[in-house]
Amino acid sequence: MESGAASQKKILVGARRSEGRADMKEKIKKFVEEQNLRIFDLSIMSENFVEKLTFCPSSSCNENYSITKFFITTAIGILTDRKQLALDEKLVDILCDQIRKPYDSVWNKVTLRHALQHKMGIDAGVLDIDRDDITAYGTKDLLEFALRYAPKYEPGTYYCYTDVPHYLLSRVITAVTGKPADDLIREEILEPLRFRQAAFCRCYLNYTIGGTGSYMRTEDLVKLGWIYLNGGHYLGRQIISEKWIKTAELEGFMDQKEFGETSFKGKTGMNGQMVMYSREKELAVAWHGYEPEEKDRMLIPFLEQL
Repeated sequence: MESGAASQKKILVGARRSEGRADMKEKIKKFVEEQNLRIFDLSIMSENFVEKLTFCPSSSCNENYSITKFFITTAIGILTDRKQLALDEKLVDILCDQIRKPYDSVWNKVTLRHALQHKMGIDAGVLDIDRDDITAYGTKDLLEFALRYAPKYEPGTYYCYTDVPHYLLSRVITAVTGKPADDLIREEILEPLRFRQAAFCRCYLNYTIGGTGSYMRTEDLVKLGWIYLNGGHYLGRQIISEKWIKTAELEGFMDQKEFGETSFKGKTGMNGQMVMYSREKELAVAWHGYEPEEKDRMLIPFLEQL
């Protein structure tokens, strides 16, 4: 049985931590307002506590843009943990039953690892779903459209950030599980993390877009950062393995340059979206907003200094 002294100590520690979170919230609020950052909502998470700041009225769910890729990456990790996938498997070997037209032989070299690293060998401008008019693609099959473009570089040697890899990875998830990728994400990530609302866009053929097109509450999104910080655990359940987290961090399966020399890691989305975490600070942070020039990124070094 816990002694009175031990119980009192826990209460004092809890009070100090609560005061610390309140102080952090106040400093963040002041910085965002002083810098006139166009952020809708920002959530911070530490020790399983989520605190939310609202700066501008918006819908309850906001678009994640490329943060959607982080959910696809995590789903691939879950299937890899279960030995249903291996990182060096070839994409076209897994998708062979879905491919209807001939493609360049260079695609035979592209692996899941290359896709997760954005090193498939393609160059920019292929399948930019947030900007393109996809009705102009000439096909409803985005897999067929992507495979029209032969990789110009040896897979694994050239980095190019596009939406193509995570659309193809979404198709991989469906090929392995028999269900749209967002169904797997709901079952294995969102429901265990107790997300209240979420929506995912699908293509004409009912495959999850994967590279963009998900909508969530900021106070839910921050939990994805938290499980990567917390060894894959949430409320006693192992969502993703520590092995996968280390692999994702070391092999560049998430954004890197945006975080510079800070202790934060995570994923960004266009127009000012973020989910990130720092083990050093034992903190996960997420926000939604509208910052076309991405001024919101100045929050990263600010939070590093807190």
